[in-house]
Amino acid sequence: MAAKDTIISDGTLFLILKCELKEIYKPDIFGISPIWSDDQTFEYNSTFEIKDYQLYLKDLIITSDRGYKVINGIEPEYIFSEKGIETARYTNVSVPIKFTGAVIIVNTVVKNYGTGEEIPCFGYKTVREFIFQDGKLVTTIDHSKAMLRIRKNLDLGLRNLDKTRDVECIKHFIKTSFVGDYEHPDRMSKTSLKKKLQFMTYIQKMKGYYSRIKEI
Repeated sequence: MAAKDTIISDGTLFLILKCELKEIYKPDIFGISPIWSDDQTFEYNSTFEIKDYQLYLKDLIITSDRGYKVINGIEPEYIFSEKGIETARYTNVSVPIKFTGAVIIVNTVVKNYGTGEEIPCFGYKTVREFIFQDGKLVTTIDHSKAMLRIRKNLDLGLRNLDKTRDVECIKHFIKTSFVGDYEHPDRMSKTSLKKKLQFMTYIQKMKGYYSRIKEI
């Protein structure tokens, strides 16, 4: 995915900041695929929507030189063409997606904190984690208060992003707080998903999670 995907939940648009897998889905399920796996001209950007706990592909913008199929009765709208490569847009396709894994979604930038081009998760006001199994939303975890605590400690000078020890402390807290493994995309696709998809495992983790927020 060349650009960040988005997701609509309860009528609000969120940015998908991190995903456990490299792709939530691949357009080849619609018969649209690149000539080779690392084709740099093949790009796509998606907007998803959750309705009745089911994950749907809502909109799709895709660039390819392979031609386009009709998706769920929706014809592609061609919005750009150059040297045989076309960009097309699909709107309101409403196709259910059978994604299994975790994603971090964010909304409303508070501050970048000078950590580079990508704003860190604690730079957003709303930070949630969605856990899906076969396209069904099974768990939602709100990390917004923990991210607020990190910002407060930084703004008050209790933590400093110029200090390696403080940076590592924040990174460790974030890594252990989120359920998903976002540092190793696709790792879970090669191993058993049972531990990640057992609801009691999430609950046990969250009990310790909120008790540690004050330690940041």
